[in-house]
Amino acid sequence: MPEQVWRDALEGAGEGIWEWDIVQGTHTQSLRWWEILGYGADDPRPQGYNEFAQRVHPDDWPRVLQASEAYLSHKVPRFSVEFRMRCKDGQWKWIHSQAVVVAWNDNGSPARMVGTHTDIDANRQMQNSLIAFNARLQEQADQLRTTLSSITQGVYLSDAQGHIHTYNQQLCDILKIDPQWLQAHPTRQALADLQEKRGDFGPNFSLVDAAARTAIAQRDEENIPARYQRQTTDGRTIEVCTRKLANGGLARTFTDLTDYVKSEAARAQFDDMLAAVQRISRVGCAVSNYIDQTVQWTDGIYRILDADPATYTPTIGSIRQFLTPASRDELLAVLKDKEHQPTQHEAEQELITLTGRHIWVKTIAYMTWKDGRVHTRTSVMQDITEYKMVQARLRENEERWKLALESAGDGVWDWHIAQGHEFFSQRLLDIYGFTEEDLQRSPEEIDRRTHPDDVEKMRQDRADHFAGRTPSYHNEHRVQCKDGKWKWVLSRGMVISRDAQGQPLRMIGTHTDITARKEAEAAIRHQAMFDALTGLPNRRMLRDRLEQEIKRCQRDGQQLAVLFMDLDHFKEINDTLGHDQGDVLLVEAARRIQSCLRASDTVARMGGDEFTMVLSEMEDATHLEGLLQKLLQTLSTAFVLNGEPRYVSASIGVTIYPLDGQDIEVLFKNADQALYAAKGAGRNRFSFFTPALQEAAQKRVRMTQDLRKALQDSQFRIVYQPIVHMETGLIHKAEALIRWQHPTQGLVSPAEFIPVAESSGLIVEIGQWVFEQAAAQARAWRQQIAPDFQVSINKSPVQFQRADPRCAAWGDVLQSLGLPGSALVVEITEGLLLDKAEGVAEQLLSLGDAGIQVSLDDFGTGYSSLAYLQRFDIDFIKIDQSFVRHLVRDSTDLALCKAIIAMAHALGIQVVAEGVETAGHFALLREAGCDYAQGYFISRPVPIEAFEALVQQHHQQRAQAQSGPGVDGAGI
Repeated sequence: MPEQVWRDALEGAGEGIWEWDIVQGTHTQSLRWWEILGYGADDPRPQGYNEFAQRVHPDDWPRVLQASEAYLSHKVPRFSVEFRMRCKDGQWKWIHSQAVVVAWNDNGSPARMVGTHTDIDANRQMQNSLIAFNARLQEQADQLRTTLSSITQGVYLSDAQGHIHTYNQQLCDILKIDPQWLQAHPTRQALADLQEKRGDFGPNFSLVDAAARTAIAQRDEENIPARYQRQTTDGRTIEVCTRKLANGGLARTFTDLTDYVKSEAARAQFDDMLAAVQRISRVGCAVSNYIDQTVQWTDGIYRILDADPATYTPTIGSIRQFLTPASRDELLAVLKDKEHQPTQHEAEQELITLTGRHIWVKTIAYMTWKDGRVHTRTSVMQDITEYKMVQARLRENEERWKLALESAGDGVWDWHIAQGHEFFSQRLLDIYGFTEEDLQRSPEEIDRRTHPDDVEKMRQDRADHFAGRTPSYHNEHRVQCKDGKWKWVLSRGMVISRDAQGQPLRMIGTHTDITARKEAEAAIRHQAMFDALTGLPNRRMLRDRLEQEIKRCQRDGQQLAVLFMDLDHFKEINDTLGHDQGDVLLVEAARRIQSCLRASDTVARMGGDEFTMVLSEMEDATHLEGLLQKLLQTLSTAFVLNGEPRYVSASIGVTIYPLDGQDIEVLFKNADQALYAAKGAGRNRFSFFTPALQEAAQKRVRMTQDLRKALQDSQFRIVYQPIVHMETGLIHKAEALIRWQHPTQGLVSPAEFIPVAESSGLIVEIGQWVFEQAAAQARAWRQQIAPDFQVSINKSPVQFQRADPRCAAWGDVLQSLGLPGSALVVEITEGLLLDKAEGVAEQLLSLGDAGIQVSLDDFGTGYSSLAYLQRFDIDFIKIDQSFVRHLVRDSTDLALCKAIIAMAHALGIQVVAEGVETAGHFALLREAGCDYAQGYFISRPVPIEAFEALVQQHHQQRAQAQSGPGVDGAGI
């Protein structure tokens, strides 16, 4: 719409328009803006922001600035404020100013602001008058209550349906009824029935004439006399006076005239009370004859208009003079409607009484027409000012409530059920992306956009609340937005009014956008059932699916297979390339596994590099083996990590339901045992579960139990294998090796029980025991053999991983024994150095700080790297016996040994050769510069006594060899 059009429209509506160019600093106003302040078209009208600011009342200017700041900081949707401005005549006038920014600078700051000024001075005066009137009305109500409680008559007021809504204690006293009974039965019918039942209308019931007696007995309210007397069964005389009210109800008084029958004073008091009751009703009637120009008013009209009947003479146009302009225009439009000639008109009108009070009246008028003109107009007028004020307060409270909910982000709806009309707040429309023009004011608008799956539950929850089965309405459902997307909302509400039959009339509630919460809950459910890295089902979902598949197989008589799979060498990839690349490999491996399976199969990630598959609808073993080969082949294909090909393989354990087991735990145990067998057979292969695997697993369990008992019963012992210094020929060191003397099985090989001890974690306790034994023996041999004698012990990677605090205190233990840290050498494997865990590095540094030397065992068989030798403080490396076993002159093995020795010496590391079994081995290694030798050529591992005897014998042989010629190594 062109700007001039809406400017003209606003001017026509009496609105003053202003424009503030914030960039230029100009402030311009329309002619109507100045007219509101009393200026004419020819009067000078100075422009500018300062001119505007100087006209604002000083007390109101901070409020104007506050409203401006709130709008420009986007706290409120528009600039809106009420304040006083100085008119041309110097008087102050109340103005309601509203505005919006219509142009913004590129940096987001406002550039131009346009708004309106509305003259609300009359409204402000009206509000003040209403406040004063409310106080007077409250005073009158208090006076009525005081009057009813102080008079001697019993009084009740009833409506057209016979419901007694007002009565006083005197009524109960005079009629001899329990107030609680009347409270429980507040109707004219019940009260009359009670009196008749107890004989109040019996033989002694005296009235003026028989016709009145019949009317009372038959409850004929139309013919019951306005005043009558009756005598009660206990001899009292009661005068009953009845006045019909304009609303169809009755005002009835009961006067005990026993002591002063027909007393003039009592009658005067009764008349005053009845007049007060009539005044309280605030109803009047006016009849206007437009042809004869005659007017008749009842006293009620005079009272409403604060007019004195003795001095004020009404005319045809009198009431119009009291009406405000808006109400007057509405009335004139009805009176001049010649086309439709309405015969009835009902309106709520605002008027100003002779005393200046602003009041509201409800008018129902009946009109007759003649020759296109209103002939007569009969109107009933009721003062509803108090009702309007209550309505205004309710609206104000509702607005505050809605504003509070809107501020909390909730959309508000207000459903007038009987009329089928529903109000939607702006926030509610914003939730779904609608504008006011998009939706009709009907509850069906949102209902028909509710997700079909949610409709039944929503309607049931609503019906439960309508029927009173729930204290409030509460339902979560989806609603389709304007853009077609679905949003989850929490709809809450409560019926706030019902009709006499308890049917709901009005309900107010809110919509809260809970889409984010619902999405979070879905994500949590997904996280609870799926692996976050690969998106595969996790252990929990796998069990659920496996349970369903087992039930289906039981029902259909089919088989299924459970596969446990590990990626071989994944740890090395993870440690050398980092966890990020390890994750990349896992995601790709998951994709490859899924590509090999059918849609009916399930693959889950159990953690780390462990995957489990459930193959349903098993056909035959040939099909299964083909799938297993396909899995091994696809996983052995290169993975591109950091731009380079990397290779892993897989080991798979397979078990069949129901052949191998019918329980999930049994199937998992069987598949795990088969996987263990596949790994033990060399990896990159699959293995089916067999009873032999079960027996091996049970054997491992029994061995674990036996190992625990072995610790308790001291079944372990230590043997020592000497290590000779090749230059001097002295037995300079010994390696402590553990042996297990089982009470029934005899001597158990370390190769058999050490892996079980490591997998069960018992290696930590066993390793600590070995350390304590070796430390004590080192102390003894330093005293007996040599002061610098060293004992080597093996420390398992599991001990490093568990980080037993007792290991960290080894230096303190040695110190307590009077030993330096160098009395002990800790032998580790190369695989431990591949573990990038900070704990391993810290433990190795801790050993060095304590003076304990570190030896790298089986060097050359693993992933040897000079970087590890430089990073960690390694004191010895031990050449693996596989290089020594076939050692001869000019062999490749000898060249490798020489290279290892040269490299180690260049790094300041000493070398120990393992597996030295012949004098030739010894001689070649000594020529190559090897520092120490260990092997059967020197001695097998022996107990303490045999070791000490060996050392003594060795010393004797060496002494003999030095005294005469001998072959190389003859002194060993």
